[in-house]
Amino acid sequence: MIGKVAGMRCLGVCALVLVLATACGAGPSLGETTSVLRQDGAVLGRIELARKSTALTTDGSGCQAGTKRSLYTMTGDLPQGIDPAQASAAVTSALASEFHTMGYQEAEGPHAQFGVNVSVLEKRSLGIVFTVTLRTRQPNVEISGKTQCLPES
Repeated sequence: MIGKVAGMRCLGVCALVLVLATACGAGPSLGETTSVLRQDGAVLGRIELARKSTALTTDGSGCQAGTKRSLYTMTGDLPQGIDPAQASAAVTSALASEFHTMGYQEAEGPHAQFGVNVSVLEKRSLGIVFTVTLRTRQPNVEISGKTQCLPES
């Protein structure tokens, strides 16, 4: 009898582990991560930029069959009428604060070069990556976010 109970417990534990592994392995869908990307883009969209333009699209290039990624872009120019260095510092500070609040962490990426400052931020739990480019030519600010290639369902 003790052997049967121990065997049933082992079977129950193994079944639970299998169910949890399957559930965890599925990961978020494209719809779920796109929703987060859209929400995070809306937060970033509150930052004041002249001639601001935003877009949210999906793209399958570079993805395996049956998967796509979502892409968010926002471009704009630094506010006019104030020192460009101050405007750039204000936008940089606002972006850093918003990304930190939303749970993004700095990731590896290119560094400042030739009048262009590039930052890469990642929400590792969902695999969402944002690239922020600040430059002296217009548009001064370009923010692009993307999800990983994920199943559409």
